[in-house]
Amino acid sequence: MIDVNVQACPQNHPCPAVHSCPEGAIIQDDIFTAPHIDHELCTDCGACIQACRVFARARDEAGVL
Repeated sequence: MIDVNVQACPQNHPCPAVHSCPEGAIIQDDIFTAPHIDHELCTDCGACIQACRVFARARDEAGVL
């Protein structure tokens, strides 16, 4: 599962990863908010991770990716 590190997101510009997602799973309500991921649409392809460093695969409870 991919998540947004909200603390690392500058939240002051259009998110560059929104248009990188082939499934349209990244939503940014406005340019002053961090994007969020619709996990029902996300296929975990990693395109957003390549577009912006604030996206990362979430670790499970055991610390495994």
